Amino acid sequence: MSGEVREYRPRLSIEITEDQASALSRLIPWGAKNELFRAIIEDVISLLEEHGAIIIAAILTKRLKVDDLESVKEVIPNANS
Repeated sequence: MSGEVREYRPRLSIEITEDQASALSRLIPWGAKNELFRAIIEDVISLLEEHGAIIIAAILTKRLKVDDLESVKEVIPNANS
């Protein structure tokens, strides 16, 4: 031990199913998972700041899903068609 003080880095740890873990490993390129989930977290924070806790209810009840967002339709040709 050199006595160095390590910078505190908050982490998010959630339980997921084996199927979800397998799909994430298969579908997300190596090294992209952190950046992807950081971007999602930033978007959720922005939505919560703008609209409040109703966003939580909308996501948990599946009334708001990523593939419903207009920006998905702009980026991905033929999305939801």
